[in-house]
Amino acid sequence: MFDLSKLTKRELLQLNSKVIERLKEVESQQTARNMDDFTIGDKVSFTPPGEEKVVGIVIKKNKKTISVLDELSYKWNIPPTYLTRLGSDNVIEVDWVTIKK
Repeated sequence: MFDLSKLTKRELLQLNSKVIERLKEVESQQTARNMDDFTIGDKVSFTPPGEEKVVGIVIKKNKKTISVLDELSYKWNIPPTYLTRLGSDNVIEVDWVTIKK
């Protein structure tokens, strides 16, 4: 480790800027890994603060959030860490011929 007390104000500001940049990079990488856990068509759930559990389908993957269409046709943009996948079925991969019978 190095002694921060020997750094000038300018050097401390530069260090702070680099630390913040690195933290954003780490957070972005973690979000990307969490996004990989979901695909369009997955059935998911989440619980908004102060509300009951919401169940829906992943309709889009954004840069930092996943768009979910709930059972009442409301669209939510939720960070992937707040989503739970429900089962392994994907509505896009379902055999539609079987459903029509």
